[in-house]
Amino acid sequence: MLGGHLRWTVILFAFGIITFDYIDRGIVSTALPILTSEFNLNPYFQALVGDGFTYGYLIMNPVVGYFLDRFGAKKVFAYSGTGWGIVQLTAAGAFSGIYLVINRILLGIGEAVGFPGITKITAEWMTKSEKARSGTIGDSGVNAGVVLGTLLLLALTYVVNNNLAWRLAFIISGGLTIFLILLLAYFLYDSPEKDPRISREELNYIIKNRDDIKEQKKLPVRSWLVTRDYWGTMMGLGAQAGIFFGLLTWLPLYLFYARHQSLNLTLGYTALVWGMGFIGEIIGGFIVDYLNRSYGPNRGMKVGFSVSSLGVTFGILATIYATSAFEAVLILAITFFLLRWSGIQWAVSSFIVPRAYAGQWGGHIGFWETLWGIIIPLVFGATVAVTKAYTEGMFIFVFIGIIYFLGAVVVTRYKKLKSYNVD
Repeated sequence: MLGGHLRWTVILFAFGIITFDYIDRGIVSTALPILTSEFNLNPYFQALVGDGFTYGYLIMNPVVGYFLDRFGAKKVFAYSGTGWGIVQLTAAGAFSGIYLVINRILLGIGEAVGFPGITKITAEWMTKSEKARSGTIGDSGVNAGVVLGTLLLLALTYVVNNNLAWRLAFIISGGLTIFLILLLAYFLYDSPEKDPRISREELNYIIKNRDDIKEQKKLPVRSWLVTRDYWGTMMGLGAQAGIFFGLLTWLPLYLFYARHQSLNLTLGYTALVWGMGFIGEIIGGFIVDYLNRSYGPNRGMKVGFSVSSLGVTFGILATIYATSAFEAVLILAITFFLLRWSGIQWAVSSFIVPRAYAGQWGGHIGFWETLWGIIIPLVFGATVAVTKAYTEGMFIFVFIGIIYFLGAVVVTRYKKLKSYNVD
């Protein structure tokens, strides 16, 4: 490994944090058929429970981005992570749908640090030729977490009854989250310059190969609002998140109700689909880093987002017309393999704004993604409530995939904003 390996160890810890961030998502998403029966949830409440953490995200994402730039990733992760682990534990005591929604909102407030935190760590620790794969490795914890949460719930359903299984799953995931956060707080340093364990060779390699070595001006964040790259990024990645959170909430219910699969098959198929997303995200990160080195980040990132946006658009369309449940699952597995190339989004800030603003740019991405992530699952739920069918809801994802392509590929340029360069 060029220059040493400590920076990759840091990225693996970030991967672990996002994994535990999403274990609870996997538990709730795949437990929705159980929760629907236990708490008599209608489609609107199904959307609120499955996607409730995004409300907490919406509140905290811009704020946590500022905290990351002001206080560093170490402190912010330590406090926020401990909080979300405790909230996970308290989810086990849920006695109503309203309790679950409130718990999910509180969970989102704590977990909001996750992806802006990866943005900040990637900007501080990684060289310009490593950012796409480091971003996707950290972000692939999403897929790993959903798979592990799903498999944990599946295993517990064989040991205890369904209504107890999901509660035990929250207790296990919450305890492990607190342990990992405390370990990260001990291990993580805000930048390689502050870490006493880094070798001189690796530190020199990182500094030499950073992409913002030119002198740059300090500008107010509001200056972003007049640039096409800001709005292209937020529109495209927001649409991507609408698809992501929509599928996170509704995929198990789609398999259970629309494709008439048993609970165990629904859990198994969900794990398979998200597992393919994990593989696709890792492979996509390595490919996009190669393209960035060979052709520059503007072309490399556009190729990566093209694969992701067009893959999910045509994949969902094919899923709608699949003639059997197995065929639908197979298409969804391929679709998720391509969709999850979107993990390169956490390298975007490194190519557009200076490192000092990476946390805030990531926070803005998180805000817009969360806004879309709130709206789309609710629209899907409303569609199901009105039509009593899932096909019309799935078509929503096709149209949003087009918006994802236009914003992330057509509008955005993956180059430093000119206003930051000193002439």
